[in-house]
Amino acid sequence: MIIKRGECDNLKRCLASMQSIISEIVAVVDPTPREGDLTDEILLEYGAREIFLPWPKDYAAARNESLKHVSSEWVLVIDTDEYIKSFDFDEKKASGNAYRIIRENSYVSEDNAMLNSERLTRLFRNGLFCYAGKVHEQVTSLTGIPFATEDANIVLGHTGYADQEQMLKKSGYYRELLESMIKEDGDDPYIYFQIGRTYYVEKRYAEASDSFERAIESGADTKDEYVESLLETYGYSLLEQGRYKDALALTGFDEYNGSADYHFLCGLIYMNNALFDSAVKDFIRATECSRSSVAGTNSYAAWFNCGVIYEVLGDLKTAKSYYKKAGPYEPAVKGLLRLEN
Repeated sequence: MIIKRGECDNLKRCLASMQSIISEIVAVVDPTPREGDLTDEILLEYGAREIFLPWPKDYAAARNESLKHVSSEWVLVIDTDEYIKSFDFDEKKASGNAYRIIRENSYVSEDNAMLNSERLTRLFRNGLFCYAGKVHEQVTSLTGIPFATEDANIVLGHTGYADQEQMLKKSGYYRELLESMIKEDGDDPYIYFQIGRTYYVEKRYAEASDSFERAIESGADTKDEYVESLLETYGYSLLEQGRYKDALALTGFDEYNGSADYHFLCGLIYMNNALFDSAVKDFIRATECSRSSVAGTNSYAAWFNCGVIYEVLGDLKTAKSYYKKAGPYEPAVKGLLRLEN
């Protein structure tokens, strides 16, 4: 762990969630004291090994310092605002060296509580890997040779996105570090992608889409794991700006046929271009996908949008059937009431 002082409640929740799972805890902490902060006492209570490191303004450097002090065969990396929700991993049966866990992110969108999930490489054999990147740091092989990852049945909860004010503060700080990386290392599509995400969080959609375009121009490859997220966030940035025709260029990527989130985005793009048949096809394809990061993209939200399309087209019977498929989803319930009245 690398720990920022002043997050004692989160720290307690995190450490309590893994008491029966973890054999040792290594925590890198900035030694600068903070009034009223009980980080040191909490770490002592849970038997953590505390490593003091003045904040280097480099997340990879802090991660790598923590790795120097790990004695266990396996490393699980976790942040203060995360906690273990479920853990099913038998290291004796593990054939791989690096594993991706599921992180469920709680956040607020238009005053509604939302949940999405993502796969992150957080579990790996000690001594084979390090981190690279000042921010949004990535697990990298010590040999520099590309490595394969497998999926582990581990789920982390994450509440770091739930506080919008904190998100905005972090976003600006992250962008500052990312832009310094571009100055030091030159164009990198992944860094431009992350810069675009910071602008997207701040709802600065024009600047976000500019950064995503720079990422594509710098060589982003659909074989890279992050590129699906790049295309999807880029697509939503364009929709937010009313650039519906431009967004059509992001449809038709066969590489993402198994992603409900991608088909849902394509449905929205077609819908906003009045290509209703194509929109319905993609929304239905979204419901047929098991892989979904954002809640509702492969179920109630997709059915609701089909209902909206058929209501606009005047086919009220079909619209009702789709609203019913969406179940208790509030906008769909309102749609049904509207049609019945």
